[in-house]
Amino acid sequence: MPKTNLPLDLSSLLGRDKELSKFRATLGEHRLVTLTGTGGAGKTRLAKEVARSVLENFKRGVWFIDLAGVSHPAGVAGAVSRLLNVLEETQVPLAETLARHLVNQEILLVLDNCEQVLDGCADFVEVLLTSAPKTKILATSREPLHVSGEYVCQVSPLSIEDGITLFHERARQVSSSLSLDRTMEGTIEEIVKRLDGIPLAIELASARLSIMNPSQILSGLDERFALLTGGPRDAMTHHKSMRASIAWSYDLMEPDEQRLAEQLCVLQGFTLAAARSIGTDKSLSGGTILDLLQRLVNMSMLQIDRSGEEPRYRFLESIRHFLLQKLEDASALDAAHARHLCHFVDFAESHAPRLVSGKGPELLSQIQAEFDNLESALTYADSLADPGNLLRLLTALSAFYELRGQFRHGIRWFDRAIAKDPAPDVLLARALWGASHVCAYGGRMDLAFPKVQRALELAQELGDKWTEARALEIIGFAQSVSQPVLARESLLKCIAIGQQIGDDWAESHGKKMMTAAFMFSHDRDGAKPAISDLVTCSEYFESRYLLAWAKALTGYFARDSGDFDEAEQALQLSIENSDFVGDPGTGGFAMAWNSALKADLGQVDVAREELRNLMASATISGTFLAVPEAMFLLGSIEIAAGNPEAALNLIGTQVGDLRNAGIPVWSEQLALVSAAAHVALKQFTEAGEHLDASEKQAASLNNPLINGLSHFIRGRLALARNDIGEAEMHLHEALAIQIAAGLKPGQLRTLESIAEVQFEKEKFDDAARVLAVVDHEHTKMRLVRGAAEMADYKVLVEKLRQATGKNEYENIRASMVNASLDEAIELMSRMRGKRARPLTGWASLTPTERRVVSLATEGLTNPKIAERMFIARGTVKIHLSHIFEKLDVSSRTQLATKAVAEEFDELGH
Repeated sequence: MPKTNLPLDLSSLLGRDKELSKFRATLGEHRLVTLTGTGGAGKTRLAKEVARSVLENFKRGVWFIDLAGVSHPAGVAGAVSRLLNVLEETQVPLAETLARHLVNQEILLVLDNCEQVLDGCADFVEVLLTSAPKTKILATSREPLHVSGEYVCQVSPLSIEDGITLFHERARQVSSSLSLDRTMEGTIEEIVKRLDGIPLAIELASARLSIMNPSQILSGLDERFALLTGGPRDAMTHHKSMRASIAWSYDLMEPDEQRLAEQLCVLQGFTLAAARSIGTDKSLSGGTILDLLQRLVNMSMLQIDRSGEEPRYRFLESIRHFLLQKLEDASALDAAHARHLCHFVDFAESHAPRLVSGKGPELLSQIQAEFDNLESALTYADSLADPGNLLRLLTALSAFYELRGQFRHGIRWFDRAIAKDPAPDVLLARALWGASHVCAYGGRMDLAFPKVQRALELAQELGDKWTEARALEIIGFAQSVSQPVLARESLLKCIAIGQQIGDDWAESHGKKMMTAAFMFSHDRDGAKPAISDLVTCSEYFESRYLLAWAKALTGYFARDSGDFDEAEQALQLSIENSDFVGDPGTGGFAMAWNSALKADLGQVDVAREELRNLMASATISGTFLAVPEAMFLLGSIEIAAGNPEAALNLIGTQVGDLRNAGIPVWSEQLALVSAAAHVALKQFTEAGEHLDASEKQAASLNNPLINGLSHFIRGRLALARNDIGEAEMHLHEALAIQIAAGLKPGQLRTLESIAEVQFEKEKFDDAARVLAVVDHEHTKMRLVRGAAEMADYKVLVEKLRQATGKNEYENIRASMVNASLDEAIELMSRMRGKRARPLTGWASLTPTERRVVSLATEGLTNPKIAERMFIARGTVKIHLSHIFEKLDVSSRTQLATKAVAEEFDELGH
């Protein structure tokens, strides 16, 4: 069943059968149909009925967009994008982004009340008609859009007969016991004629039957219409009838009803809670708000929509404009806007702390439903000399902008508010944090960092712990991608302050980002308790938002550890929870890792398509934070599949761009994919350059995934150059790092390459043994080789068969049937260096190890050695461990003594 948000109409549509049939047929033939007519003629009601009748024709659904609350031309595309969850791209008109998103979508957009922003509607529709050929638009407007391809359908007033039927139908709704005898038919007919058959005017009049008879209604209309005999001669008769009918109905209202209607007309649709907040005024002398609302509904002054979880009320635009004019004439419009602003500041601030709780999705939906009201409140707050309420409202909406992906919209509002140069007080500090939060989650860390630094400084000067905790969370976020150790320090402070002041939001977000800091350093052991703590936190707050991220990281580490069952289950849970909450950031990472897992399991084409789609739609879906990770995964898949050129084309300039942005985690992952692609293409110089630069850039991360992969690719490069000793050294370095970090799929790939080294060293039996264990682990893990990997594997197997003899090869494999991965690793460690260099003593040291010894004996620390050799600190530590073992020393002092002695011997003394 296609999706739709068409509002439910609780009353029947009368006298429009011919129009419905005609308009439906017209919509079948044309892509833009505009229903025009005077206010109150029933355009909206007809459009909804036409749209509902063609619902099955549109696979992507039928979507109703009320533009009554849009006041700027650019707001038209914004209203549609929010409904379709399409985000704005930098320096790209939103209409073009929407058109690209809808290019192959069979969808009907119903644009209601276009006269509010006629030029904006025309421009928006023109882009969609040009660039999204399967999209159709049904518009309602008091005048045509004047766009090429538009088919205009005039919605005429009801015939006298249908108008009388409508009057009787609404009379029965007023009271089932009310009877209108035949003697009244002439009077009713005259009422319909005087109202020119305008449905809204007829409904307003018939609503008065509870207190008036038809003759009294007619008499009242006579008096009211007499007031409109003047005015411009070209004024439309229908417009006179409409306004006169509204004015007549208004004059018959009790003072309390009039005052409430005027106070509420500043709202773009509202709930009972909003009515009670804004409509509670000393000028209302009696009656509860609910009673007064019911009376306004009964009079047809208010419409009520019960299709959602709670009823929403709204004025038809004709009535609303009439009431707004009343407020302006009485110089009361500003006071009404002030009450409106006060309510929505309280509304947003009460919702903000709970958006990550179990009720988060419900609260987000409530904020979404009030988007037009919140925009109206922001606009009014922006017009005031004191920016305080503007800063408060924006700060409260920052999490909404994150979770609903409204990053650029939020950034623009924050920039506008901060540009007012407000006084350096708590409100500014909090707004600076809010701005940095939206920028950071919107992928603009370059904009976020200066804002959050200023927020932190101001918060500490003012003693504002609330802002200090939140600022530290964003600073930790920024540090996590380049300096994970520093990030953890910032986040520990954030969590501690949050716990100290009872700020659940700061505490939970600090814990969430703490897990990310462990992810960026690929510290599985450190991440485990942090993830467990986050799960506990998510259970305490009943937060599927926090749970989604915890499960995403559980799946991430499980996949790299070779537990594909756990990874699959965790990532699916993350995706489901992200969808439920509406968190595109977490969802993007979970989807990327889940797609990579599919490639691991042999579904390469599916994974490739999913990752490409994720990257293509990243900006408009809000998943762009995961794009560098998706590139790394897809690039690795392409290389394994034998498409190194595709990997290089995919990455393009991203390595340099990410380095310039200060994000070494992702820049160096992509640099290593580029290096691997160049190795596959036998472009050895380029591969070496990428590896050298990557080791230097990644030094501060101490990331075993990156370090292990770097040594693995260096090993593959050395193998391609037939430098067997160098290949063996780097592959064993890679294996040691991967073992320590529990990277099992990586271990299997490295062991397979070590088997190649053993073959080149003519250790055929050992190579066959290792390969047998690797094959067994592949099957157990369900890890499937890529096409290029499989081709290389088959070549190695065939060479081993020939070298050992077919029967002997099978015997060797059979002897390893019960061997474990640990036993294969131990075997390779024992055999390392045979026929190449001794296992112990000075001669067993590799050139790299000798360089480490030289620098160590100069007195350099591990960090200084790492800096001098452009390698990671952790790699230095591993080198020294191997050196101590080979030379049988236990301290740097003993190492220096041994080195001096060896140097003395080499000089011939």
